[in-house]
Amino acid sequence: MADFSWKSLFRIIFHKVLAIILSILFLTISCLFLGYAFVDIITNAAGINAQMMSVSNVTHVHIGKYQFGCKGTGLFKSTVIQNHVEYKGVFCLYPTWPNHVEPIVDDVVRVWPTKKPFVAAAPMQGMDWIVSFFFLMIGLVMFEFFILAWTIH
Repeated sequence: MADFSWKSLFRIIFHKVLAIILSILFLTISCLFLGYAFVDIITNAAGINAQMMSVSNVTHVHIGKYQFGCKGTGLFKSTVIQNHVEYKGVFCLYPTWPNHVEPIVDDVVRVWPTKKPFVAAAPMQGMDWIVSFFFLMIGLVMFEFFILAWTIH
């Protein structure tokens, strides 16, 4: 016990705690960027057009027993009509850049899946595709950082 270096024990504990904190941070950022990119790309590539009937801000979402606040983040709950069928409770992802601030009634959005849509996004044009692929790349890089955080030793 006299030969045991307590400094190295504290160093090992510090590195493990640092790895856990960094991996949680990078995984969270990665999930946010990848989630946005996947929803935006999938709804615009495989979705179909629908018309907005009503829009409301999602201020508090209950997922299980947890409550998340989303005020002013570009996430809206809407009712859309597609092929004369009305779908309620569709989550609409609207980016907050100059040409898409928030959805309004009678906007055309892309919804996915086509049978019973639960997610919608603004139709993308030129630069919007570049932004979505940029978010996809950032999400993948953050996921790589998540994996690399476990190599701290």
